[in-house]
Amino acid sequence: MTSEPTNDPAIEAASAEPKSSAGSRRSASRWRRRGLIGVAVLVVVAVAAQPVRLRAVAAATVADALDLDWPRPFAQEVERRATTVDGLEVDVYGPRVDADNGHDTGPIPGLDSDAEVVVMVPGAAPDGRDDARLGSLAEAFARSGRVVVVPELEVYQEDLVPEDLERLVTLVGALSPHHGPVVLAGISFGGSLSLIAAGDARIAGEVSLVATFGAYADLAGVLQAAITGSSIVEGEVYAWDADPRAQEVAREQLIGLLPDQAQQPLIDALEVGDPSGLPDQLQPAYDLLTADDPAQVSELVEALPAAVLDRLEAVSPVRAAADLDVPIVALHAMDDPVIPYAELHRLGHHYPHAELISLQTFDHVGIDPEAEPPWWVTIRDLWSTTRFAGEILRGGG
Repeated sequence: MTSEPTNDPAIEAASAEPKSSAGSRRSASRWRRRGLIGVAVLVVVAVAAQPVRLRAVAAATVADALDLDWPRPFAQEVERRATTVDGLEVDVYGPRVDADNGHDTGPIPGLDSDAEVVVMVPGAAPDGRDDARLGSLAEAFARSGRVVVVPELEVYQEDLVPEDLERLVTLVGALSPHHGPVVLAGISFGGSLSLIAAGDARIAGEVSLVATFGAYADLAGVLQAAITGSSIVEGEVYAWDADPRAQEVAREQLIGLLPDQAQQPLIDALEVGDPSGLPDQLQPAYDLLTADDPAQVSELVEALPAAVLDRLEAVSPVRAAADLDVPIVALHAMDDPVIPYAELHRLGHHYPHAELISLQTFDHVGIDPEAEPPWWVTIRDLWSTTRFAGEILRGGG
């Protein structure tokens, strides 16, 4: 199954129109100045709040992750090194270590047993573990005293597959006996995979927190919004101003679930707008991909071939991990053009214990350089991302 930016750790708006370089530089400069002012305010507020150190470190972590050039004189020096854990390739961001220093009884040589681990799970990133934005994010949390582990996954290449869930479960199962319960921090589709993995009975009690940014709760909900332009969550309709390519991506996602021999006939029928030659089992898929009423989508989804429905359910958190009781903090941009904002509300309905945080100045998983909100909205959003970072640093405890 397929689905994020060459320079973004999640699905970026793949078809976004290029901006003029001068205008982009001016927007970025404006946001950098505004962001630095906002972070300065947050640090002042943090110093006056409790717990002081955690809030201040979280604010600095956010500034670091957003490349705001905030000074961090007390931050740890970190390195990125590649290794394997139970056969899975991973990058480890953490303090420089000597692999021969005696701390080699765990799955990551040289890592102390008391190291607090964050497993970072990006979404589709064509550059994979070499994605520049991913590196900045991982380094920011590592400089704040956490060891960040980034696994090699197929989702980087726009494939949503159950095998990635197995990789995450195996990774958590290998790390937690040596380092205690880990934090799963997932971005976009990676956040959805993290929710599902955390609900696996094999690692019950081994995940202390799932933190998601721009994740979906139900892939059928993404299809609903992408195809019809609206989401329905518990009877409430949310209009969605999607990325221009959203419907195409949704089509690719659904078609990718079908057996290979069934894909081309459906593609041909969609191109000519005539389903008369399709076999009966493909008719629901055609009807779904051409629907214009969001209220019809749920029924059409349930009519999909059993094998397709099984695959869809396997990668949808509220279907595959309906009873998840791990602490959750979920961040989502209100104007997200890639994953509908309504998915945050869907997640909150199914997981009422989740802490939900909305942002106005972000697009998908990054600051929108063209947005010009009031200064107080900027500070509020930076405070929200600081709360989010603080939860990750605190480990949900």
